[in-house]
Amino acid sequence: MPLVVLLAGWATGIGLNLLADSLPFRRRPASVDCPGCGASRSWLAYSGILASLTDRESCAYCGHAAGWRPALVECVCLVAAAWLMLRNPQPLALLRDGLILAVYLLIVVIDIEHRLILFVVSIPAILVVAVLQSLDPQRGPAKTLLGGVVGLLLFYLLYLLGGLFGRALGRVRRQPLDEVAFGFGDVMLAGLIGVTVGWPGVVVALFLGIVAAGFFSLVFVLVMLARRRYTAFLPIPYGPFLVLGALAVYFGGRTAFERLLG
Repeated sequence: MPLVVLLAGWATGIGLNLLADSLPFRRRPASVDCPGCGASRSWLAYSGILASLTDRESCAYCGHAAGWRPALVECVCLVAAAWLMLRNPQPLALLRDGLILAVYLLIVVIDIEHRLILFVVSIPAILVVAVLQSLDPQRGPAKTLLGGVVGLLLFYLLYLLGGLFGRALGRVRRQPLDEVAFGFGDVMLAGLIGVTVGWPGVVVALFLGIVAAGFFSLVFVLVMLARRRYTAFLPIPYGPFLVLGALAVYFGGRTAFERLLG
């Protein structure tokens, strides 16, 4: 059983890397050739860990390096698989929690690399996670769906306010802003978080995510000011911080937060 779970975690990491390489450009899973010259990759190169061990991290034709992300994602998935197995070895719980972690990890990787939260990821994930969480006897469909609706509405309001702020600031600066604080992808992510943690956990999860993003932004601004490299309105991806809040509530504090909020 442990070996099967670890192999499943490794395979999940390989699959997530494939999706992270293809979805931002094609919006569908696809085999990804070398981005430098278009040459086909060897089968060993599809695994970041195997590519590192066999010295196939770079393209044999043009030398384009795959980078550290593939191996890191696979290692994270291996560690996550071991942790989930120790946390709850029941097969159904492993599948559910593993799927949720995999979806959020994919969202984080794509958002960091491309500043995108793709509908092709978030919408199917909302539907699947909503069904899985509705079947959970500790939550049920009412809390699951209410959490999703609240998450969507809260961040849709922030999305509208951010758009108004951006247009007003653009008029003052006489130059339109290229970036907004919250995109509609963040709205869909908030809906996914809502069905993941349900009601009332969604309120705490989103609050934690916003606070974490604000703290990081403050530290980032101070560091850039100290290095004299600060640029106003430099965008940062909010997705990873929202995911952090969601996972903190889902895995760490759901019961406590629900007791707190009623």
